[in-house]
Amino acid sequence: MTVALSKETISILQNFSTINPSNVFRAGTMIKTISNAENILAVANVTETFPRDFAIYDLNQFLSGLSLFAKPNLHFDNDEYVLIKDERGRNQVKYYFSDPEITLKEAPDIQSPDIAEELEFVLSSKQLRNFQKASLVYDLQDFVITGVSETQVKLEVTDTQFETSNEFSCVLDGKASATESVVVKINNIKLIDGDYTVSVSIKNNMARFVHNTQSLTYYIALER
Repeated sequence: MTVALSKETISILQNFSTINPSNVFRAGTMIKTISNAENILAVANVTETFPRDFAIYDLNQFLSGLSLFAKPNLHFDNDEYVLIKDERGRNQVKYYFSDPEITLKEAPDIQSPDIAEELEFVLSSKQLRNFQKASLVYDLQDFVITGVSETQVKLEVTDTQFETSNEFSCVLDGKASATESVVVKINNIKLIDGDYTVSVSIKNNMARFVHNTQSLTYYIALER
């Protein structure tokens, strides 16, 4: 079977490679990854259907190889490797799969876990970029989320270890049934560009980032 990866799917895989450089693919339309520390999990439903299970040890290398072709097509006709060809089939790369049982960490099956949402808000791509920029400018690693009222949530980047730490913050409209502050490491927020609906479960120690226009979700552990 032949699969032609869309630009959107390639972009998702490039993003997933920043979470874990290896990946196990399962037959179907879902792709997922998990960080080696198991504190970041990402799941996407894509337009392509993968015909078989396979594993890629160096996802960056695999994706870079696609740039050798104007329109790469993946041919899954062998148990040990995939053939990457151009439209006319004149050029090709034989890329061998890895053994997922030995070398790779596979993300667990996800069935849209039901989480209690004590905090919820929409985070725009511009706002996220501002927080990431501020974290670099002021050398801050803690992204703090606090319920201000039932309809407002405060976001800030700071260093929670120091009372006199610099901070960059804003208050957004949202939902809050708790006033407890939670912390996500800014370096763990490895999101593809876009606006996100963010739900925080203090009980389940997790923040869920759902892309507003793509079938793409990230689950990031809270810091304690």
